[in-house]
Formats: sequence, structure tokens, C-alpha cells
Amino acid sequence: MASAKGERAEELPPDGTCDVCEPDEAQSAVGVCEECGFSFCQPHAEEHGQKYAAHRLRGPASGREEAGEEAPKLERKKCEEHGQELNLYCKEHEKIICVLCAVTGTHRQHQLITLDEAYQAMRVTRSEMKLCVQQEFDTVRQLVCEEERKALHLVDLQEAVATAHVTEVLAEINIHMAKLMTEMAEIRRQLNTFNELALLKPESNDEEPRANPFPPASPSRGNRGYDDKDPSSANGPC
Repeated sequence: MASAKGERAEELPPDGTCDVCEPDEAQSAVGVCEECGFSFCQPHAEEHGQKYAAHRLRGPASGREEAGEEAPKLERKKCEEHGQELNLYCKEHEKIICVLCAVTGTHRQHQLITLDEAYQAMRVTRSEMKLCVQQEFDTVRQLVCEEERKALHLVDLQEAVATAHVTEVLAEINIHMAKLMTEMAEIRRQLNTFNELALLKPESNDEEPRANPFPPASPSRGNRGYDDKDPSSANGPC
């Protein structure tokens, strides 16, 4: 157990402790982030991995001890300008800097904090992440429900318009049918009246006297009397 700890200590940064823990309670580091150069103990390594999933934490052994390969030395990232270890954080530029950057570089008179303070300020606990995800999920669900409600309302409006149109057409058909029924009833009444009159009217061959084809003869001249006032030749004796 002691030999394992000794081998691991050789692979860690010089102090071999977590950069996030309090200095008087710092735990042994188990890995270093290749992107930010921080050393982390196991709990802080898990928190860092949850917040920055794209960052890669290098473990001390990585299974190379069993293969007989020499494990790479883990080193902190250094300032490209001054070659010093990055151990401060500039809040104005949101950048990790070294001591010389803070004293003589472009970050003079900026608000500076330690790496531990920067990590604590940006740290998001698991419960906070879960709450944030739940809030985002609730927001998306509300938007989906609202869009679904609008879609259903639109369908109801379309059905209402279609139903109103059908009702209007049916009402017009009923009015037209009622008009036709009234006309048919009037025609039927007239036919019944005509039939009744036809039954009551006597036949012309049986009831009416036959007309005399010969007109009555005019009175003969001998039977006519003489009219003294008529000067015509027809007035007088035959």
C-alpha cells in the first residue's frame, strides 16, 4: 500500500495535493486536467468531470504499470510568456495567469483570486445541475403543451367551421324540400278537385237533347197576312 502511494506521488505535481481543497485540509491528488492544469482529488475530479465533460483528466497509472511502461510525468501548465506555474485567476479577463502576469504583465490592477476561489465560484453541484436540467425540461414541456393546445384549438375551429357550413347547407335543403312538399300538396289538392268535378258532371250523350239537323220551315206566303204598310213585293197575295 505504501509503495503504491510512493509511486503515485512521483507522478503527481510537486506538492501532490488537490488544488481545490483548502490548503490545511488538502487531499492527495489523483489526476490532473490536461486542459486547465488543475490537480484534483477524487471528489473534486468527479465534480470537474461533471461540469466540464470535454476536459480530460489524466490518471496517475492509466494501466501502464502492468504493461511495464513508464507512466508520463504529470506537470502543471505554465505561463507561455513567463514560464511560471499558473496559480492565479483574473476575473476581468476570465483567465488563469501566473504571479508575474499579475505583477508586471497586462493583468496589473485587475481583480485577482486564487484558483481555489475561482473553482468554488464556478463550481456547480450535482443537485444544482439536476435542478437546472429539470427547469429546462419543464420549460420545454410547457412549450410543447402550449403548441399542442394551439394545434388542438385550430382543429376544433376547423371542425366548427365545417359543421356550421354543413348545418347551413342542410337548412337550405330542408327549406327547399318544404317548398316542394307544399307545391306537391297543392297539385294533389287540385287533382282531387278536378276528379270530383269530373265525377259530378253528367255525360253529354245521355242528358243533352240531340240537335235537329233540319231547321224549322219558314211560314208559307199563303199563311202570311197582308200588311198595308209594307210596300215590298213580298207583301201581298201569292
